[in-house]
Amino acid sequence: MVRTTIAVSEQVKLKLLELKLEEGAKSMDELLRRMIIVYKKYRFLEASKKVRSRMKELKVSLEELMNE
Repeated sequence: MVRTTIAVSEQVKLKLLELKLEEGAKSMDELLRRMIIVYKKYRFLEASKKVRSRMKELKVSLEELMNE
């Protein structure tokens, strides 16, 4: 595995270490991987909300979309 150093403020570093302990992550890499997954899920859910809202505006059901 290639290791890379990233520059973060001391405050961010301390918060990441705190989160690592809270989450029981074995390494900072594991913590960051988990955070990326959570972020991607969040973005997906936000996009899903927008789609559902637009579907409601257009009065289109999921069933109608699936049948087209």
